[in-house]
Amino acid sequence: DANDDGTVIGLDDTEAVTLSDTTAAASSLNTLNAETTGIINAATVTTLTGSLSDVQTAYTANTNNTISGLGNEAVTASDTGSVVATDITTLAGDTSGAVTINAGVTTLTGTIAQVQAVYDATNVTIDADEAVTASDTGTVAASDITDLDSETTGVVTVAAGITTLTGTISQVQAAFDANDDGTVIGLDDTEAV
Repeated sequence: DANDDGTVIGLDDTEAVTLSDTTAAASSLNTLNAETTGIINAATVTTLTGSLSDVQTAYTANTNNTISGLGNEAVTASDTGSVVATDITTLAGDTSGAVTINAGVTTLTGTIAQVQAVYDATNVTIDADEAVTASDTGTVAASDITDLDSETTGVVTVAAGITTLTGTISQVQAAFDANDDGTVIGLDDTEAV
């Protein structure tokens, strides 16, 4: 900023940068990355904070070698409201550190498998009270629905496009029972079995 303001001169935006921060806002790291074509060494960073999008941008820069040293830090995500499940799992795959999802996340969206992967990720901490909006259509395993239902106290909404449920009699019945109980919604009793 001082170089841009003219109170400092001589920086030519090609300098490499070595950070000493241990906690960094991903948005600030991304802004700094845009200031120089040199590599930013972020190896001292043990915690990244910010939106999933901002943190993912930093990891993409790390992959592209404009930032270095990331890959083992904890992440504290600030997103609230509805979040795409794959945004969480992609980010969780970029670090071996713990990824903590904001308690303000109210809904996870994606396919049943994509949302289940969030709950299965060993380095993701999430409240497990989120509603789920699943986009699957066609043929779905009944146990996939009930397994996901057991992961969260929120309501699991399945798409009206599900035409066939597969599984044992008890598995399919359990899916219909969850729908009757209101912990799953969207099954309309017209699905083939």
